[in-house]
Amino acid sequence: MSDHEHLDPRLDARLDDAFASFTRDLAHAPSPGAAAAISTARRHRRTRVGGVALAALLAVGGGLAVPGLVGAGDGVAAGGGSARFDRDALAAATDGWIGEWEDWERYSPWGGGSFGAESCATPASATSAPEPTSTGVSRFVSHSGSSAVVVVEGFADATTADEAQDRALPAPDTCGTTTTYDVDGVEVRHDSMPSDGDAADDMWLGDVWSARIGDARAELQVVNDTGVADDATAERVAEALVAGLRDGWTQESDDVVPQPEGKGDLPAWPGADVERALAGWHAAARMTATGTPHTPCLGESLQSGAVSTEAGGTPQGVTHRFAGYADDTSGPEKVETMLAELRACRDAQMRVETLPNGVHVATYDTGGAAGRAALWFAAEGDRAALVAVEGADRPMPPGVEQDVADELRAALGLPWE
Repeated sequence: MSDHEHLDPRLDARLDDAFASFTRDLAHAPSPGAAAAISTARRHRRTRVGGVALAALLAVGGGLAVPGLVGAGDGVAAGGGSARFDRDALAAATDGWIGEWEDWERYSPWGGGSFGAESCATPASATSAPEPTSTGVSRFVSHSGSSAVVVVEGFADATTADEAQDRALPAPDTCGTTTTYDVDGVEVRHDSMPSDGDAADDMWLGDVWSARIGDARAELQVVNDTGVADDATAERVAEALVAGLRDGWTQESDDVVPQPEGKGDLPAWPGADVERALAGWHAAARMTATGTPHTPCLGESLQSGAVSTEAGGTPQGVTHRFAGYADDTSGPEKVETMLAELRACRDAQMRVETLPNGVHVATYDTGGAAGRAALWFAAEGDRAALVAVEGADRPMPPGVEQDVADELRAALGLPWE
């Protein structure tokens, strides 16, 4: 199954993988939900955490007649207040529940594994939610392995944003307990979905907050193994989310490029074929998975300007990204920029070569026992793709370089679906 099937095609391009594994498949969403940012592997009740996902991204919750309207007290959003929703804001809001957060980093020693999620958390109507004009995502991980993803979407107008809000989540109280907080005149929806016990001692997507202000909306999804937030914590998080939505800051942000007519979905990513081509060459130790490789000196990203993209990764340090463009020049131009950046790199013993089939391969060593890595990338017409392996503790096996390049070239030759 391709990652594209797991992620909202509109989101995945925008969010970029926001966490290739952290979410309900990278989940959930139709609107760039947290889940979407994090993961790329959708399961019915189980989502792979490590491989851009909480990919999470998030979508925002519905303006349906929600029960339990609770008035928030004076907080960071009082009096029209705004403040960045960063790791410090998240830590303050979740103090006593989770509390200690870090910005998501590829080599973070925390996070990873898998997490459970209620399959009812994403309504069918979410797939027909309006298209945003911009999206932003921020991802965080705690020392205990909890993950959080917040996504902010901009729309053409407030009416469109309100419609997107309504379609993003199920009707109140149909998937856990729904509470609505009045934060300085803004309604924030909190869905609390305790684990049903099937995932004992495992991570669980138990809390989702969402809000809309004017033509923008935001959603926060939190995965942890310590249970759902209590009322006081849920209210503090609601206040922080409103302040953050007003501020508008996110770690990553992009304008959304509408998918032109005549472009369908990207072809299915040949994940199993690539795994076979790698012949067991992967990271020596488990790591969190994203859809963006952590390659020294590389600043260009395939997803920038793409009309459709999918990404995925595994806790074995293997990632991929597939991007489709409105024209036949954007992909090759990005690949040329990548080549220039990597060839000019003086870090990590970077070596770049172009194979006979036109696939470029960068091999490098970041040092230490598990410092070996490689990146394959190429473009063909209106598409570009890459495969990366990081954290290996041994040299690449003979034949793997060409075998992976052949699979990448074959994938680029597949027609749009």
